[in-house]
Amino acid sequence: MEKSKDELLLHIARLEAILDSLPFDVWMKDEKGKYLIVNQSVADDTGLPKEDILGKTDHDLYSGEAADFYVSSDKEILEGVVRDVYVTRFSKATFEEYKRLVYGRSGELLGTAGYSKDITSQELIRNELAQSEERFRTIFEEAPVGIGIFDSVTGRATQINARYAEIVGRTREEILTMDWKQYSHPDEIEENLHKIDLLMKNRISGFSLEKRFVRPGGEEIWVSLTVTPLNPTIYKDHYHLCMVEDITSRKKAEEEVLYLSYYDQLTGLYNRRFYEEELKRINTCRNLPITLVLADVNGLKLTNDAFGHSLGDDLLKRVAEVFKQECRAEDVIARIGGDEFVFLLPKTEEEEAQGIIERICRQVSEKNNENIICSVSFGWATKHYLKEDIRKVFMQAEDLMYRNKLAESSSMRNETIKLITKTLHQRNRREQLHCERVSKLCELIGNAMRLSPDSVRELKMAGLLHDIGKIGIDESVLNKKGKLTELEWADMKRHPEIGYHILRSVNEFAPIAQYVLHHHERMDGKGYPRQLSGDEIPLQSKIISIADAYDAMTSHRAYRGDMSLSEVIAEFKRNAGSQFDEEILKVFIDQILKQRVWRRMD
Repeated sequence: MEKSKDELLLHIARLEAILDSLPFDVWMKDEKGKYLIVNQSVADDTGLPKEDILGKTDHDLYSGEAADFYVSSDKEILEGVVRDVYVTRFSKATFEEYKRLVYGRSGELLGTAGYSKDITSQELIRNELAQSEERFRTIFEEAPVGIGIFDSVTGRATQINARYAEIVGRTREEILTMDWKQYSHPDEIEENLHKIDLLMKNRISGFSLEKRFVRPGGEEIWVSLTVTPLNPTIYKDHYHLCMVEDITSRKKAEEEVLYLSYYDQLTGLYNRRFYEEELKRINTCRNLPITLVLADVNGLKLTNDAFGHSLGDDLLKRVAEVFKQECRAEDVIARIGGDEFVFLLPKTEEEEAQGIIERICRQVSEKNNENIICSVSFGWATKHYLKEDIRKVFMQAEDLMYRNKLAESSSMRNETIKLITKTLHQRNRREQLHCERVSKLCELIGNAMRLSPDSVRELKMAGLLHDIGKIGIDESVLNKKGKLTELEWADMKRHPEIGYHILRSVNEFAPIAQYVLHHHERMDGKGYPRQLSGDEIPLQSKIISIADAYDAMTSHRAYRGDMSLSEVIAEFKRNAGSQFDEEILKVFIDQILKQRVWRRMD
């Protein structure tokens, strides 16, 4: 019996040691809420020895809020409420609680037992983890770049954010069922597979590159892609993180800059900068023989002066179009000046280059129309040996081109003058008759003044072409029946200068260009365009001025009646010395008008 008592005491001591070793409160109370058993943790929490706690109630040990809660929950348990583990919070502390009823061997109720664990730190950790997870989820979803987690083996994404789906141009659900190769550009798949293989074999720590995605419908977009392996302790060793950024706008901007750097904006051909760089690349042994062809568009300035720069630009574009059509894919065509072009023809003999030039010339001639005469002068030279200086080859081609241009451009410009005159007269029949009458009057005045036959022929031609500059004046202004507005008159006053620029570009007409330029100058310096006066004005311009004025006064105008001969003579005399040269005017009146030499041509 004594032994049994010792064993019992030892057993109780062991149980008590076990309870005291637990890092949370363990207790048992009777039906009235008095503590029967507590472990050391309860003593530590209350600051009392265990012996002083036994027999006391929660109201004896804790503050009002905590004591009321414990007593209330004990009462619920005693009344048969079954509770699982639950959490309670007092002030800033959080506790995990558990209580249950305790019965003796005979089934009698002994009271309640339970435990209380301070889980404040664990709760803080859980909250921090939840907040961290929420932050990272927000970052993942709201990131301005596309983010996806991929299985490196299957090529499928396990998770993507909304931006990734937007960039790819598909729904999340679609993408999660697709291999990344299905929306990648076929030309770039092989490189990506190689990089991912190196990633899986731990040969690289990640990679970045620029690639293209293909959206539904075939639209291609450029993305900047960064791939890094994920932590194998969290993910399997064949998962990687992929971040993509849409750089299509940047790529387009780069392409535009590149285009502006290497292409001529007007014709779409390469520019001088590209030509000079490409010449270095092509100028190698494997490209021999290399033929350089220089081309110069004839009459561009004349076309610009006569018909405006828009038509001149149209001429250049037509010629460039022919160049592109007739040359081969490997040939380089560049515009190196306003009207100058150069062809780089690798592996091309001179005879083959001449064949290309002949085809171009035939096609260019077919581009002529009622407003444009297309004509191009060519020169070419071939480099056969690597030691030959390509710059000398260029100069040889240039010399030939200029020789051909001298022979070809003169006749072309003559044809253009004829075309300009024809176009002007087709636009305004009245203008044609006016120029013909002025030309005849100039001839009569020249003969009356006893000028040389050559001077009279020159004067007659100047009179015929004195208004050629009106080709550059708006048709509505030329054909207006009433008086011109100030703006319209300012526009009309440009025609002498336009005519001058047109005529001086052709050797045959260059001598009369000055006469046309000054035919609206006045003796008193109040004319246009240069406000010349007196002897500064060429004699021929003074004659054209009188003939032009006479025809204007005797031509019918809607805003005034016809003038009689006496009225015309009176008007001339009123302006003698101020607008018109007195000596020439005297000859015109006395020897032509009064003698009735002139008969109006209509």
